[in-house]
Amino acid sequence: MRKKIYFIIMISVLMIFAAGCNNKASNSDIEKEEVKLYYTSNDNSKINWITRPIEYINDEKYEATLKALLNGPYSSDMVRSINEKTKILSINKKSDVLYIDLSKEFFNFKSDVDEVNSVITISNTLNQFEEINGIEIKIEGKDLISPDGERYGLLKEFDLTDEKSAALTLYLPDENLEYLVPIKKNVVIKEGEIIGEKVIQELINESDKQGYNVVPKGTKLLNYSQDNGIATVDLSQEFIKNSSGGSIAQTMAIYSIVSSLTEFENINSVLFLIDGKSVEDFSHYEFNKPFSRDESLIKH
Repeated sequence: MRKKIYFIIMISVLMIFAAGCNNKASNSDIEKEEVKLYYTSNDNSKINWITRPIEYINDEKYEATLKALLNGPYSSDMVRSINEKTKILSINKKSDVLYIDLSKEFFNFKSDVDEVNSVITISNTLNQFEEINGIEIKIEGKDLISPDGERYGLLKEFDLTDEKSAALTLYLPDENLEYLVPIKKNVVIKEGEIIGEKVIQELINESDKQGYNVVPKGTKLLNYSQDNGIATVDLSQEFIKNSSGGSIAQTMAIYSIVSSLTEFENINSVLFLIDGKSVEDFSHYEFNKPFSRDESLIKH
């Protein structure tokens, strides 16, 4: 009986020892590396990067890096460009090119700018590795198509140092002043420029070309800021002073700005100031409260 107990104890010890050896072997296979993760700034004006350590085994480095990117920046001055529900269906390296297949949730964008920023953040994050010379993105097995209808194809690292092209969606009234119509416009965003300011300035420029001046003539943008999903737009007194006075024209003026800015995922509403001050009433609106997007005014 004692021999039998002794035998069982020895077998147990050997099994524990073997398990310990296996754990040591698996732990030795884990590699650690600091990688760059690219994210959009809060105002969508630029793309920055942060470093974060990742752990991976064998050839899982690229998937671990992409998963870290999807997890978000953990920073108050950056936002994740990619929808957090996006799943990595597959990621394969052939020669020096990475082929990535993502789930359809990737397409959950509020604007073309958000989509382009998402592509840039993925491309720059994965092109950072010396052995990678380009990536291709598919969505559930299908080619990723850009907002202008072209296939993205092989993506190299984007130069983020000076300026970039951005496709804005501006909302201007139709000829009967019944609805706001979305108009696509490509603009150049220089380093340090805030894209929200660019939207307002482009609306003012486009308005000056129109006979009805949706943004009242002479209006200037004095200041612009964003915080907690609210864009604060400080306009000169001409916005009220030179208004046509009609409630329809004033509605178009307000919601042309609101609709254009809330195209961005990180902007939910717009607060107006006039010459740096809050104004209680304008037309039939309580003008000192944030305005949210009104889909009923937009022609779909």
